Amino acid sequence: MQSGEKIPYVFKILLLGDGAVGKTSLLRRFIDNTFDPDYQSSIGVQFMTREVRFEDKNVKLVIWDIAGQSKHTTYRHLYYKAANGIILVYDITRADSFEHLPRWLGDAIESTGSDIKIAVLGNKADLTQFRAVRIEDGDYLARSINAEIFSETSAKSGENVEAAFLALAKGLVESNKKFADNRED
Repeated sequence: MQSGEKIPYVFKILLLGDGAVGKTSLLRRFIDNTFDPDYQSSIGVQFMTREVRFEDKNVKLVIWDIAGQSKHTTYRHLYYKAANGIILVYDITRADSFEHLPRWLGDAIESTGSDIKIAVLGNKADLTQFRAVRIEDGDYLARSINAEIFSETSAKSGENVEAAFLALAKGLVESNKKFADNRED
C-alpha cells in the first residue's frame, strides 16, 4: 500500500482466550510472520496493526491481544469497547481452554453488544497427537454461536493463520458495506 492512501475501513478486533493458548503467537505470525518458541505470557494488553486490501480498498486491522490470566479479569472489559470483531482462541491440547470460550464470549458481548463478527480458532494444530478437543466440537461451538469462521491453526507452522484473520477481516468489510448501503437507501 502506498503511504498517504486513504484507509476507508479500520476495525478493532479482540483476541480472547485463556493464558498460554497461543494468542500472542498467532498475532505475531499474522503481523510479521514470525514465531518465538520461548515467548513469555502477555502481561495486560497489547495491540498490533496490519493493513490489508480487499476489493481495492485498504483495511486497517487493530488487533488487541488481551491477557488470558485470571489476575487480569478486573480490567479486561475496558478494552472491549468499540470492538468490531472477536477471535476466540483455544488450545486443541487443553480441553479447559475450549470449555472457557463461552465465558470469554459472554464477557465480551456484555461490553460490545451482540452485533459483532466472531471467529473461533483451535490453535496448536501442529500438536494433533496430543489432541484433547475434537475438531467436530470446535466446529459445533462455532456454529452454535454464529461465528463467521472456524479453523484449526498453528502459530508455529503458520497453518491457516493468515486465512483465518483475513476471512474475519473480509466479513467485517462486507458487513460494513451492507450497513453503509442500507444507510444510503
